[in-house]
Amino acid sequence: MKNSLLISVFTFLTFWATAQNDWQQLSPTPTIRTLNSVSFPTAQDGWAVGNMEVVLHTSDGGISWDTRHESNSGLLSGVYFIDTLEGWTVGWSKIYHTTDGGESWETQVKPSWPGDLNDVFFINHDTGWIVGYYKIIFRTTDGGAHWNRIISDTHHEQHFFSVCFGDSLNGCAVGGDLSGDSPGLLMVTNDGGLTWTDKTPAGAKSLNKVTYLNADTAWVSGKGQLFETVDGGNTWTEHDLVVYEDYNDIHFFDDQRGVLLVEDYDKVRLTFDGGGTWDSVAQIDIGNARLTSFSSGADNQLVAVGSTGTITKTVDGGTTWQKLSKGQGISFYSLGFFNNLEGIATTGFWQGDLMRTHDGGYTWAKDTLIENGSFYKIFAEDGNWFLLNDSSQMMKSLDNGESWTLLDVPDTLSHYYGLQFLDQNNGYMCGNHSVLQKTNDGGVTWQQVNFTGDYNFWSMFFLDKNLGWLIDINSKTILRTRSGGNDWYYSQLTEDGYVFDPQAISFINADTGYVSTKEGVLFKTIDGGNSWQESFDFGGSFNSKLHFINSEEGWYFGDSHVFHTLDGGETWIDSQLFVMSGSITNYFFFNNGYGWLCGSNGLMALHESHVGVDEVDENGAALHLYPNPATEYVSIDLPNSSEKLNSVEIYNMAGQRVIEKGSLNKAASCNLDVSTLQSGIYIIKVHSSGGIRMGKIVIR
Repeated sequence: MKNSLLISVFTFLTFWATAQNDWQQLSPTPTIRTLNSVSFPTAQDGWAVGNMEVVLHTSDGGISWDTRHESNSGLLSGVYFIDTLEGWTVGWSKIYHTTDGGESWETQVKPSWPGDLNDVFFINHDTGWIVGYYKIIFRTTDGGAHWNRIISDTHHEQHFFSVCFGDSLNGCAVGGDLSGDSPGLLMVTNDGGLTWTDKTPAGAKSLNKVTYLNADTAWVSGKGQLFETVDGGNTWTEHDLVVYEDYNDIHFFDDQRGVLLVEDYDKVRLTFDGGGTWDSVAQIDIGNARLTSFSSGADNQLVAVGSTGTITKTVDGGTTWQKLSKGQGISFYSLGFFNNLEGIATTGFWQGDLMRTHDGGYTWAKDTLIENGSFYKIFAEDGNWFLLNDSSQMMKSLDNGESWTLLDVPDTLSHYYGLQFLDQNNGYMCGNHSVLQKTNDGGVTWQQVNFTGDYNFWSMFFLDKNLGWLIDINSKTILRTRSGGNDWYYSQLTEDGYVFDPQAISFINADTGYVSTKEGVLFKTIDGGNSWQESFDFGGSFNSKLHFINSEEGWYFGDSHVFHTLDGGETWIDSQLFVMSGSITNYFFFNNGYGWLCGSNGLMALHESHVGVDEVDENGAALHLYPNPATEYVSIDLPNSSEKLNSVEIYNMAGQRVIEKGSLNKAASCNLDVSTLQSGIYIIKVHSSGGIRMGKIVIR
């Protein structure tokens, strides 16, 4: 296969994030990634960590959060801050440490032993413990400069999930196996973690969390069970809660008031008698999210975190809760915008609600203006809108949503997978069982296109009313017509005898087009589809969509990835904004540079500016770069001939400066030697008497 030039963009590279001005996540915020642990050393300062090694920080009690770190893989399971400056977080065989409030992180060396790390706890700045898979317990007495392996067992099927100490001597580690229904694991120490004794209660199932009230009193929550010790862990008493629920975390404000976090339910249980009874229940409005952990930095305060970036807080001891994270607990499947602020979206692949936004996609509420839902597919272009509902009907608007007309569409055994209109009159719908319907009167009447075979049409693209392409996912075949469907030509995407599975198709003109495949390989044609050549290998299997603005610039949306090309698909930028956190289901471009993404878990993202190779300053003046793509040199022209060039810098996609030319003091243009640069996409930053401008250049 063709070699892939894939350029990764990490979110902590603030220069590139500013220069590219790519996609801004609108929802959920502050993150879509699942949060696994939280630590509040004070009432105001808190930290949350989760999937993709995301690290969030708040300095106002959780009202606002900033992202301190993210990666493109990995996971952080536990975090603990001893004060506002020093903390540790652990995950997939990694230990990170900060002493400056998360401004910088060092990787601490862990003992050479297999197994991921799940939790971390420090009793002071020097002494701490880490637990993990295969009964791992690590201990440090110098702040993590050196970690010693106390116990571990690679042949053991049980793992530690949580560790906590009541004082410098008395501590407990709990866990079980991954199935949750097997016997639990509970070990205690009374000598600061040098030796550990198995004190697992009879009948205990997998245990999730341990917390101490003092050196003698501790609580453990787990798979439908709750245990208490009052003698430093020597003996444990089970508390019968009657109902069978899983408990992810437990916290006591004092010896009487406690909160128990219920897994997979939007509620917590409260006790006011020292854990004797837990009958009081407080509901938490978090939709379908699951809470994983909470932490207290002050009396009566708890901040809980969970799946899809959910963050919620109580300041009255758990009686009432306020959701701090923003976003919908639903999934979006199609969308369209009337202008930069007003838009609609569907929440069901077949059935669901029609949602409306008035603020550009930040917040959504059920739409009450458009009748005859529920709708499952939206197509909009140039102010013409077409919505399909579950009753074989279409709502049509030709005035950008000001007025709507109800039309009947031909019934089908399922639903239409594809919907496209070329203008107000000519449109197409496709689906399985060889369904292709076309109209030339704006949907008033429809004509069935006949086929001899049984096809499952998943995707289509019509360039005009005669020239179009269909993808049949059953036979992995691309069908092409030059006569509006009267006759068809067939082709497949093959290499070395292997037939690729096409998914989405997009054409720039009658000759140039692209097809994405389930295998993550992109194909390109320059002869209208007579022949196809592999253009790019994304290195993974994706459910994908394509959008090309012109012959050079295009977008590839694959599952949780956003890829962007400026050279006709030869090279791609991978933003990797939503890896393993939310799947992209659809997109909409209001024009070539203003667009939105939507997806699962309430995912909504915005692209605000034109992404061509000529960038403009705040006054709209363009920086002209040519030739583009370039090989040996690039010419830079300022928009105003009266300006003078002062200096030029070129940055690669990792944010590293690779070329710098200073003290130019030249006229409004210059030639820059780029022959030493490797193939790829670069940012050119120009300092002139008129200010700073940035542009993109492709090097071949």
